[in-house]
Amino acid sequence: MIQILVPDANDSLIELELDGMTVFLRLSWNSEAQQWVLSIENAYNELVVAGIAVVPDTRLLADYRHLPVPPGELVALAPDRRDTISRSALPSGEVALLYVNAAEVVDGKV
Repeated sequence: MIQILVPDANDSLIELELDGMTVFLRLSWNSEAQQWVLSIENAYNELVVAGIAVVPDTRLLADYRHLPVPPGELVALAPDRRDTISRSALPSGEVALLYVNAAEVVDGKV
């Protein structure tokens, strides 16, 4: 499991290698909806999926297994069981964006 450090910006692009797969995660703050939104691009900067709402304590990739997304799971872990993630919570680490490696995901559960 790795923690993904989110820059303190309304829009950022982070290059990562997840389970041997190079991906770009774009995290964008939607000020109207007051939520973070995730997009994933492949190593060639081709869009794989866009518009994933970053919801606390929810498997973010579960509904997208038919697409070439990393085999593990992304989760925004909120230790205080909050319902929403504020603009500052991801960059500050108050809510941790984690990637759980495929080997650590058991029976589709994180």
